[in-house]
Order: sequence, then C-alpha cells, then structure tokens
Amino acid sequence: MKVINKILNLLAQIYISILSVTPTAIGKKIRYLAYKPLFKETNGKFDIDTGVTIMGFKNISLGSNVSFMKNSYIYAHAKGELIIGENFTINTNSQLGASFGKIIIGDNCAIASNCVLRASNHTFDNPDIPFREQGHTYGEIIVEDDVWISSNCVVTANTKIGKSSIIGAGSVVTKDVEPYSIMGGVPAKLIRKRKWDI
Repeated sequence: MKVINKILNLLAQIYISILSVTPTAIGKKIRYLAYKPLFKETNGKFDIDTGVTIMGFKNISLGSNVSFMKNSYIYAHAKGELIIGENFTINTNSQLGASFGKIIIGDNCAIASNCVLRASNHTFDNPDIPFREQGHTYGEIIVEDDVWISSNCVVTANTKIGKSSIIGAGSVVTKDVEPYSIMGGVPAKLIRKRKWDI
C-alpha cells in the first residue's frame, strides 16, 4: 500500500508540474479548472501564473479574485493552514510558508515581489549542536484587511499586521503592527500612522 501511495503522489506531482508551466491565458484557465477541486475551499475566481509552486492544496482556502504571480511559492503542507481573503495579489518570487503553522490574510491585501511570510523558524538555542539538527518552532501570521507589504520584506512567525497598514520595502516584521501603521526598517519600526484609532 505504501508503494502505491508513493506512486500516486509522484504522478500527482508530475501532473501539477506540467500544469504549472503551461503558458498564456489558456494555461491560466487550465490551472483554474484543474486546481479548483484540489484546494480546501475556493470562493470565486483565482488566477495562477506560470511557475507557481503550490504544496498542500487541501490546507489552502481562497477568497474570490486571488492572484498568484509568476514563480511564487505557496506552502501549506505538513499540517499547515493558509486562509486568503478576497482581492489578494502576491507578486513574483514571493513565498507564503504556512507549513506546520498557519497564515491568515484578510481582504484587499497585496504582497509585492521577493517577500517571505513564514510561520516557522529554526531552533538554535544550543550553540553546541548544529542549528539544522535542532528542529523548528511553529506559529501563525495574521495579516488583517487592506494591508500592503512592499518588495523584499520578511514577516516572521507569531506576528499580526493590523488593518490598513503598509510595510515599507526591505522591512523585517518581528512584532505585531498596530492598525493604520506605516512601518519600515530592520527590524520594522513605526514611521507614522495613517490614521489614529479612536
């Protein structure tokens, strides 16, 4: 039985790999029809460009009008969970890494090119053991509605980005971000508020 499961898994990976490189609008339409039943849940139109790697379809829920642009990486395998709201775009060469953890993204959000949101991290507490042998810690990332994450940003596990915030290019988010904040730097710090909560 294990051999049969391995063969079926390999065939599924080949199927997905072939579909992922099919070009033009026809390729996008084929991916839509082929991937739709693989996702945990979809709520309308989604658009997946060429070269997009997706692992853990059964753990991914999509709202309507979701777009994954070229060469982005979407991971929710190994008991991970990824929930994406309405009107979402992730640009070229960015990663959503929810494997073993959880990422929740609200409505009307955008992630620019070369960003990484990863709900896990290496453990490195013991300097006498190589970090690769110490395992990982897992958590969650929450991105509320109307958030723009600019190019080349990193968002680490156990962080929440509040509603209507903007994360400036090249920032590393290591702590929670209040709503309506413009953040920048390494680690990301408040530059100014777009609006003060009442």
